[in-house]
Amino acid sequence: MPSATTPITVRNHYVPQWYQRRFLTPKRGGDRLFYLDLNPEPIPVPNQPGLRRQALRRLGPINCFKQEHLYTTLFNGQLSDALERRFFGTIDAKGCSAVDFFQDYRWKDGAHEAFEALLDYLCAQLLRTPKGLAYLHRLTDASSHQAVLNQLHSLSQLYATIWTDAVWEVMRCDESDTKFIVTDCPVVTYNPCVYPGSKEASGWMAQPERIGTQTIFPLGLDLCLVITNLQFVRNPKVNPLRIRENPRYFQPAIFDLRTIQTWRQLKERDVISLNYILKKHAKRYVASGCENDLYPEKQVGSAPWPKLVGPYTIMPDPRRMNFSTSTVVGYKDGGAFAINEFGHRDVDNARAARLRSVEWNTFQSHKRAWDERDRREGRAIPHIRDLLPL
Repeated sequence: MPSATTPITVRNHYVPQWYQRRFLTPKRGGDRLFYLDLNPEPIPVPNQPGLRRQALRRLGPINCFKQEHLYTTLFNGQLSDALERRFFGTIDAKGCSAVDFFQDYRWKDGAHEAFEALLDYLCAQLLRTPKGLAYLHRLTDASSHQAVLNQLHSLSQLYATIWTDAVWEVMRCDESDTKFIVTDCPVVTYNPCVYPGSKEASGWMAQPERIGTQTIFPLGLDLCLVITNLQFVRNPKVNPLRIRENPRYFQPAIFDLRTIQTWRQLKERDVISLNYILKKHAKRYVASGCENDLYPEKQVGSAPWPKLVGPYTIMPDPRRMNFSTSTVVGYKDGGAFAINEFGHRDVDNARAARLRSVEWNTFQSHKRAWDERDRREGRAIPHIRDLLPL
């Protein structure tokens, strides 16, 4: 804790400045963002009702996505910024390096550390925003904001296991004029059947436990990470609202770093649709290096929520996946750890076996659908050796 003479940090950025800078380029606004307030505060002027503060401003990262005393805790009668400095400070430092690593992700030295650091950052970023903290408040039935902060450290890894059980893909939009935006809720969970105005999404977003929920996280102007539940890839026609098999929390999991997909270039229409999803999940603020990118609704038009993205847009390529069922790890001391693809330690779980028998057929059908799409669009169907993990 700082000494009595050391001022504590009171301006808390719930979206780190280093992350905001990833959405700046010299050609798209220099060192400032176009910062849009979706709900400008009213200006109290006598006899002039309805006046509001300016919605769109040009601000540098130091002035965006911040709130005073958001993370300030009270310990033994004194204010402390330990949560900001020691907890988020460490996560942000490692997270920044991890995002840089995923800029050109390959299975190489440092991949394991980068994956763990990015996972830690995603978990913290999801819950550290005003919207995320409000969700934790409801989830824990906390008595106050201070009580939520006291539990944040222990609950920050809430969805780490579910995301580790899933399929990861880093998509690019280098060839698109439209680039990704940054919002006050950078980590978004999108489900085609959970509408923004629904009870579930009100005040937060779709539950990651649902089979059809995909986690969307822009890594910068040209990159976006999408995390998809394995069951949704194996059977994309399943009810997206169903809860995935064996959703687990704070449990060990195994992830194959070779399976992260990185090949895809998104079309401009796809980037606009993703920006629309990101903006609809924002609580109040969105920002971009280009003003036009802040208004994706002007180009999305009347597309219904379930069809904002097509069946292939943000779904990982099933042909680049093995139908793996379980993993066994042996240790030097003779011990072993076994787990199946649904997280059961009982790898021969009867319920998992029944699911596999169904998903094997739907998985093969899904791969054939991707082949057929390539034929329709005049693309060569990739050879199997070019599809499977290294």
